[in-house]
Amino acid sequence: MPCPEPNCGYCADMTDAFTARPSPLLRVTAAAVRLLRSKRIMVSEPRSHADIEASIGKPFATPPRSSARRLLISQDRLGPLRTTVIEPRGIPLSARPLVYVHGGAYVHQFETAHWWLTDALTRDLRVRIFAVDYTLAPTGTAARGVADVAAAITALTEREGITPIVAGDSAGGGLALAVAARLHDTPSAPAHLALFAPWLDAGLRNPEAQALERRDPSLAVPGLRIAGRLWASELGIDHPDVSPLFADPAGLPPTSLVVGTRDILYPDARDFAASARSAGVDVATFTASDAFHVFPAATWLPESISARVWLKQRLAAALRG
Repeated sequence: MPCPEPNCGYCADMTDAFTARPSPLLRVTAAAVRLLRSKRIMVSEPRSHADIEASIGKPFATPPRSSARRLLISQDRLGPLRTTVIEPRGIPLSARPLVYVHGGAYVHQFETAHWWLTDALTRDLRVRIFAVDYTLAPTGTAARGVADVAAAITALTEREGITPIVAGDSAGGGLALAVAARLHDTPSAPAHLALFAPWLDAGLRNPEAQALERRDPSLAVPGLRIAGRLWASELGIDHPDVSPLFADPAGLPPTSLVVGTRDILYPDARDFAASARSAGVDVATFTASDAFHVFPAATWLPESISARVWLKQRLAAALRG
């Protein structure tokens, strides 16, 4: 079945989708992303340490005014974690909720770009989103993070009487995958995983990732490795709760990945998809040619719109409950 979006070059029964070529707007946005400070910080170990220190204790970002007008935003608690609840105004909701695990290299809080993405997702999918406020490194660690997010999902499942979809970007995608592996044989196992550019090896040891670093406009290996070690703490980098690339994928729920080929995390996501598929997991990918890290947060891009259309179709059955 051909993809309904003109920017998508090929879809095989909506299983895997590939954009044929980068849009002009993607190229312009990638150039703007490179001008931001994240890359300059991450290439320097001293600046990375200082940036992590400065991030300690920061709260969730305030929603943009446009989001505040379109959304109903409230606070809740799921087990050990505070959550921000995000709902579309005036739209009937799908049967199943969605738990969102934000990225930020395990050291940065929910930021404005996360509002852009969750705003779009809650309206596109007609879903109530619970964005969990897990404890960040260096105070928080993978051992605590996986246990806390798993407990939050269990609490939501028991309260709602239905298992949620679980989504996450970057580090949040890695954490979401680790939690899904923890819950796979329990009544709280997620109904579906939606992962945006997940960080799957905290040690970033794939040679392809290092080769891509020059082209990636926002991420660099040195800073991520520092954050990864802080998050790993006593478990170590190779533990599957830290680097779920090395976990056994058997038993995972249906999984949808959205990735860009200009992202240093892309090679590991691609390899995980192949491994999970070989283990019998219903896994599919939307791959955007030359797209940067978590490009769907730039919700105005043709690639982002196409990815959300694809994801909505992938999640259709799960959303109906």
